Amino acid sequence: MGIIRKIQAKTGEARAKEKIRPLVESRMMRDILLEIGQRGSEALDPQSVPMDQRARAARLASECGMAGMRQSVVDEVRLDAEGITLVCGGEETAFLYGDYNYENIEDTDCLPAVAQYLVAHMRGYYNISCTFASAPKPHGRGVAQKTRQVFIRRHHEDTPFAPGPVQKQHLF
Repeated sequence: MGIIRKIQAKTGEARAKEKIRPLVESRMMRDILLEIGQRGSEALDPQSVPMDQRARAARLASECGMAGMRQSVVDEVRLDAEGITLVCGGEETAFLYGDYNYENIEDTDCLPAVAQYLVAHMRGYYNISCTFASAPKPHGRGVAQKTRQVFIRRHHEDTPFAPGPVQKQHLF
């Protein structure tokens, strides 16, 4: 039974990657990653390292010196149906789908996968959290939760570290 679940999980990951591929390979995502890169990085704040990873961070700092211990200056990224917004030092930079001649995203359940893609390209420790909207299921049998907005926030000691979404996400 365990191998079937692993196969289903890998199949689900592959489908999620195929679903977000047009966005990930778009000119918009290239501009977002370029903006993140141009904003640069800053010295890693010790409180931005989760407690269970501080020993590893200290070892890395001693091996490569403080020059290698850097984090992105991006404080927060918000993803929703209209676009993606970067927040750096209180300044917001919005990348709207309409500005790139794309339609707004109707199936926002794919946004957590896009958030994980962005976190993989940013330096530092980030938390991914989601807000949900309730929608009735077809034929009036219960209520389904749909992802409404996804937040990527830089980890700080005041916010507990959670490397993934709070609830298990289904991307399709």
